[in-house]
Amino acid sequence: MNRDLLIYLSFTVASLSFPLTGRAQEAVAPVPVEEVATLAPTTVVSSREARSVIRSEEAVQQLHTPSVATKTILPVREAEKILLPAVDTISSAEIRGFQRHNIGDVLGQTAGVSLIEAGQTGSQTSLFIRGMESNHTVVLLNGRRLPPGLAGIYQLEYLDVSTLESVQITKGAASSLYGSDALAGVIDLRSTDARYVEENTLSSFVEAGSFSTVRTGHKLTIQDGPVSVVLDTSVMETANDRPSSDFENGLIRGNVAIELGDGVYFDVLGYIQDSFLEVPGSSLSPTFPEPQLNKNLSSLFSPRFSMTRDDWDFSTFYSHTTNELEATRDLFFNDNILEQTGHEIEAVFHYHPTDAATWTLGAGYYGYEFERTPLIPGPFTFPSDFEFSYTSIFAQADLDLPGNFHLLTSGRFDEHDSFTSKGTYTAQLSREFEATGTTLFAKSSTGYKVPSGQDFIYLAPTVDPTTLQPEESLTWEVGARQTLFNERSSIALTYFQADVENLIDVDPFTFVDPAIVDTESRGLELEFVYAPVETLRFYANATWLDAIITEGQYLGGFGGSPGDRLTRRPEYSLAGGVVVSGDTWKLGAEIRGAYERLDAPNFYLDDYTVARFFGSVEVSENVELYGRLENVFDLDYENTRGFAAAGFGVFGGVRVVFGP
Repeated sequence: MNRDLLIYLSFTVASLSFPLTGRAQEAVAPVPVEEVATLAPTTVVSSREARSVIRSEEAVQQLHTPSVATKTILPVREAEKILLPAVDTISSAEIRGFQRHNIGDVLGQTAGVSLIEAGQTGSQTSLFIRGMESNHTVVLLNGRRLPPGLAGIYQLEYLDVSTLESVQITKGAASSLYGSDALAGVIDLRSTDARYVEENTLSSFVEAGSFSTVRTGHKLTIQDGPVSVVLDTSVMETANDRPSSDFENGLIRGNVAIELGDGVYFDVLGYIQDSFLEVPGSSLSPTFPEPQLNKNLSSLFSPRFSMTRDDWDFSTFYSHTTNELEATRDLFFNDNILEQTGHEIEAVFHYHPTDAATWTLGAGYYGYEFERTPLIPGPFTFPSDFEFSYTSIFAQADLDLPGNFHLLTSGRFDEHDSFTSKGTYTAQLSREFEATGTTLFAKSSTGYKVPSGQDFIYLAPTVDPTTLQPEESLTWEVGARQTLFNERSSIALTYFQADVENLIDVDPFTFVDPAIVDTESRGLELEFVYAPVETLRFYANATWLDAIITEGQYLGGFGGSPGDRLTRRPEYSLAGGVVVSGDTWKLGAEIRGAYERLDAPNFYLDDYTVARFFGSVEVSENVELYGRLENVFDLDYENTRGFAAAGFGVFGGVRVVFGP
């Protein structure tokens, strides 16, 4: 396809301009093997030179990656001690080794998180963190917000993770660091940071399989004196396992950094995503498959200045984002172009006078514009637009206290030009008992969210959007984590609760007026990891969730009254797996299941437990073959009513890596 050809040409030109012959300046000391194993337990360090260089580069990147929960870089063992089960980090080694390609593959194995697709690959995906709404989660790329679109969350179905360094997710309100929208949590996608590139490397993969699926991805890193360049791309096409469900998606991410002085950098991060999707609708509809088409184009451009010293560091960035969705061939002639533009400026200063204390102070400006342009004017497709902005100041204290206590607390105030201004906080306290390997923890936090674009543009013209009150959340959790047998093995149990007020929904009678709803969710998360040796790892997690409406009429999920369960959030979910590795090979198996699934009032979907197998082998210094079986037992189940999941699928590919 033309998009793929363009990407290949860009890599060809880059490779010719910057041969992979090694660095132009003295190399730094390599990262010890023990550190690599600690950072990515699913990695087995190979004796093959090129692959070891790639993995050493990945370890360096992880050592310089800020935590999504603190915006600061934490030593690995400190991060394990203070971030608790509420923060999950999935490394590039795990993404690659478990053959995960989209964000759903990653988050589907995380306790307390449910993803529901209205179809298959590329279809609209809803994310429920601890029972809260999809638009209650902020999605970042290297700390910058991706354009959330009119629904209030970046389209998760377009997020390819194949070439990322890691994915981080924090559960629980996080508005004290990230402002509006972070009622339920934050997801940070970490691509390679050009500031810390040390070698010239190239890695590529191509795979094909069931449902006419073809996928390819590439990552190129170049280091030449003070200049470093990273370029990574991915392209995929699939017909899916449903009629009229073709999906094409391509993206390019790039980062260019210049070292201006010792620890002083200027860099630019860029991102472009382009997709095409056929939308056949529900199989229960008499018009199935429907002719609807969605085209989406989004982008991010973000220059940054940063400086690092022994006891402090500072960074500031500007970010410009766009998101355009063209929805056509709607059965009810509701064809539209929906556009969003964002402008963000943020500055953060970290002061860490000792190893036991880090103080943070930050400020920011955030402005957003929304516009709806009907392609077929009508009574329900009128043009509309809205814009708002706010300024913020926030602070954080990260402190080791006497008696093996640790305190992490932050506060923020956001001053709005159109909505009620808000203050938010996070407070987390943990205590480690070194003699027994036990950690006890408790956390409380608040979040808020101003109305989403769809809350503005679908309102009746008689409704003033500024009269809508921000949604607010109070979340808290308590729990314990216990080390078992060795440092690689542990078990954790967490109880959580989340209350949401002023949830903005659609009036079930007029469909253009707002409805205000309150909800409550509570539950338990159990997480278990057992790794008797570095080459063998078992894991399992289970979640119980009770999410209900406490006040108001809830149309999302097609209706609900106080006391009713929130729809499309499984009451019980389970995930688990095992992976065994040798010097040049890896084999694994996983299961994932959801039970007691209310899809609409008084309608339950069947329970399901789906299995997958995967494996890989290095056939030479630079070449790895891999394959996987999805839905191994060809289970017939639905994600939502009328939207069947894919059946048995076979996929295989080859990965090629080059180092100095």
